[in-house]
Amino acid sequence: MKVILTGATGHIGGAVLQRLLAVPTVTSIVVLSRRELTVQDVKLKTIIIQDFLHYEQDVLDQLAGAEACIWVLGSATAGKDVHNDMTFAATKAFAEHVLPTLGKGKKFRYVYTSGAAVVRDQSASLWFLGEKRKLRGLIEMDVVNLEKQYGEQWASYIVRPAAVTNGKPMWSFMLGGWWISKENLAVAMVDLAVHGGEQQTLENGDL
Repeated sequence: MKVILTGATGHIGGAVLQRLLAVPTVTSIVVLSRRELTVQDVKLKTIIIQDFLHYEQDVLDQLAGAEACIWVLGSATAGKDVHNDMTFAATKAFAEHVLPTLGKGKKFRYVYTSGAAVVRDQSASLWFLGEKRKLRGLIEMDVVNLEKQYGEQWASYIVRPAAVTNGKPMWSFMLGGWWISKENLAVAMVDLAVHGGEQQTLENGDL
């Protein structure tokens, strides 16, 4: 199975990459990155992307046959250009150039990384980070709608992790259910990419 990954140089994306490398059924990993990775593996290919709003034909050719994408691009506080514009420039490119290369009966699984405090209700009155939380909520709705837009060949999944930690934090009793280790999050995200799932939006406790 061939999987596309973004954000592999980051906290979450790096853990996802390690998990993908460990899963035998994943035979090809194509990382879209602004810089080279330190990780080397026979099933790993890194494509340097300077502009995540535009995909050259030679890049698209290397994505042919991919059955999933795990999208981990951008920090929680990044703006519309990262979370909206880059997200949907990529999904459009995948739909137009990757879907036609899928085998008969295959479905492209798109796993989008959101956040625990994201709100889809655009009329909600929020106490903190209101605009950013609602922006991510709006993007979530658009990610869901990709299934309607691209039909039976597309499946969207949204993960909403809370505080993502390195292992179990010493202060876990203070965080309650508002934390998840990057390793456990990576396992959940890769499982969605490889096997899919019945639930489309997964809250922190579902991961």
